[in-house]
Amino acid sequence: MDYDIWGSWSSAVGPNAPLNDSCAPTPEGSAVSAVKAWTTAGFPTNKIILGIASYGHSYHVDDGSALDASGNLKLYPPFDESQQPAGDKWDAAGGGGVDICGNPSVGGYGGNFEFWGLIDGGFLTTNGTAASGIDYIFDNCSQTVRALLCLWKEWLAPLTTIST
Repeated sequence: MDYDIWGSWSSAVGPNAPLNDSCAPTPEGSAVSAVKAWTTAGFPTNKIILGIASYGHSYHVDDGSALDASGNLKLYPPFDESQQPAGDKWDAAGGGGVDICGNPSVGGYGGNFEFWGLIDGGFLTTNGTAASGIDYIFDNCSQTVRALLCLWKEWLAPLTTIST
C-alpha cells in the first residue's frame, strides 16, 4: 500500500501517497521506492500489487507560507499543527482524537477526507477533477496533485488518485 507517507505528523505538507520520491527534498517513501525495495530483496515484480490511497489530509497553512513570491502554490509548505482543521463529516472530533491510522491528532481532528468526502466538501467534481474555485498544482516529482481551498486557507494534500 502506498499511503500515509506525509500527514499531520510530518514537518511540512507533502504528498500522502507519492508515486515517486527520487527527486523530493526529503525522500520519505513512494510507490517507486517501495517496488524497488521489494524487487531488490528478490520479490518478483509479477507478484506485486500496489494499492494507492484515494483520500486526502487537511492542514492549516498561513498565507505567507502557502504561496511563493509569484503567487503560485508551494509544494512543501510548513503548517500549524495547533490549528488542525477538520476533515470530512466522518473525521474524529472532540479532543484527543486519532486519525485513520491511529496517530494522535491535535485539536481532536485527524483532518482526513475520504474520496467521497472530497466530493461532498466541494473540492472535487463527481468525476474526480478539481472543482471550480479550487487552486491546485501538479507535482512532477511525486506525480501527485496538491490543492488549496482559498476560503479556508487550508492545504489539502494529496489527491494522488484523482485523474481523468
